Amino acid sequence: IDTESINTFFDELEDITFYEEINDLIKKEKIDKNKTSGRLKIIDYILNTLNYGNLPKAVIKMNSYEGYSTTPIEEHIFEGERYLCPSSLNFHFTISNNHEDLFNGYIEKVLNGRDDIKVSYSFQKPKTDTLAVDMDNNPFMLENGELLYRPGGHGALIENLNDIDGDIIFIKNIDNVCHRDYIEDTVNSKKKLASIGYAFKGKIDGYIKALLSDDYDIDEIKEFISKDLNINFKGEMTKDKALSFLNRPLRICGVVKNQGEPGGGPFLVDNGEYTDLQICEKSEIDLNDPKQDELFSASEFFNPVDIVCFVKDHKGEKFNLLEYVNEERYFISKKTYKGKDIKALEHPGLWNGAMDRWNTLFVEVPLSTFNPVKKVNDLLRPCRRGVVENEVGALAEVAVGRE
Repeated sequence: IDTESINTFFDELEDITFYEEINDLIKKEKIDKNKTSGRLKIIDYILNTLNYGNLPKAVIKMNSYEGYSTTPIEEHIFEGERYLCPSSLNFHFTISNNHEDLFNGYIEKVLNGRDDIKVSYSFQKPKTDTLAVDMDNNPFMLENGELLYRPGGHGALIENLNDIDGDIIFIKNIDNVCHRDYIEDTVNSKKKLASIGYAFKGKIDGYIKALLSDDYDIDEIKEFISKDLNINFKGEMTKDKALSFLNRPLRICGVVKNQGEPGGGPFLVDNGEYTDLQICEKSEIDLNDPKQDELFSASEFFNPVDIVCFVKDHKGEKFNLLEYVNEERYFISKKTYKGKDIKALEHPGLWNGAMDRWNTLFVEVPLSTFNPVKKVNDLLRPCRRGVVENEVGALAEVAVGRE
């Protein structure tokens, strides 16, 4: 066991966010983490005894504090309390159905004595699963001879989102949780996104009501649609066309400076009769086209799934979000199944085709609001441990804050 990433993991093992859970084993069995035998024992304990090989990210300890560590569920609740309405603290998680008992037990413990917080959850619907294939595009067969079907990606969750009753819905990935030492940026950015959305929602509803009452200035509305919503219609802007552009769900998407992370970014998309703002995945762009490749390479921003959704119309009635999906936007991703490479068809991600016909605004938010955990060594980042107190004092705090 000797690769750069593995050596980094064991060299900094004492700083891993869940070290407290393996420290007793190391002391009891006097394990030498620098020997292969010791490393194998530690890995076996983490994957099998602690069951981290099968646990969802939601219940893996990701942030360290003095004397304790926290999971994403705890951090999402802690964060939400600081910008959601105190009288209506509602959290919703999408989980795998095989984790239901685990989730229920964990939530019961976390919410002990907190009657003011409501937590609900749902499963990605089985009808949205897609067939996996091998690298030669043949259906991937399981050991029992059955075909392998996989969850259809974020885009499949538009049905779950459609089932949620709420005026404003905040969406973010489960692993993107900020350490409490740096939470001010995250809370302020959430408030900013929601405030901008609220203001635009008010303008949109006002224009819709004016159009419906035949008391409107079409030039003013056209300018709002073009300059503020960034929708440029190539034909004549009529009352009906203006209504079709305005009467749609609204999403405010936080974006950060592009740091090379995989995922989608903001682009202007030509839909034929009009252009508008969309989040596009790399796999949706024809990189063999020099112009497309140049545009993608010049992209300055990245969307880390930081979205505030306004899902009710001017009458306060819920939009049917399934009417705003573009089923033609999907992509093929490379995955693994028990060590074997496979290809998976993913429905349009929530930030792509599943919200294709939404009105979209992009707002830059601080990079400190983006704290993904995609591999175990991400848990070693200084931002997972908070402000480092050492001999360099204030300089350490500034350096960690930029991580």
